[in-house]
Amino acid sequence: MRYSRGTRRITVSGEASVRLLLTDDADDGTLLDLSRQGARLRINRLFEPGQKLAIMLNLPWEEPAIEVRLAAVRWMKDNRIGIEFLKIQDDDRVSLDVFLAARSKLQESHA
Repeated sequence: MRYSRGTRRITVSGEASVRLLLTDDADDGTLLDLSRQGARLRINRLFEPGQKLAIMLNLPWEEPAIEVRLAAVRWMKDNRIGIEFLKIQDDDRVSLDVFLAARSKLQESHA
């Protein structure tokens, strides 16, 4: 699956816990936007494109947390990173899709 900028992104403010799979080093960041294929985060740790991560997305509005079991860093600039989701369990995928659909409608109604 290739990272696609054509995917609808939803601006969202939430928290994310990021863990490097190779070393188990972990850090917390802020979720800036979200799509079905990935997310943009603000984080105070340096990452390199291609690094593999596990991420726990703590969504706003009392939504259930979403676990991304495998993600890849696609870019980093300053303290922002773009990540692509590579492996998400089916129940987390459904939760993500429901969240994105609801927020997309909400954002469209405010546009």
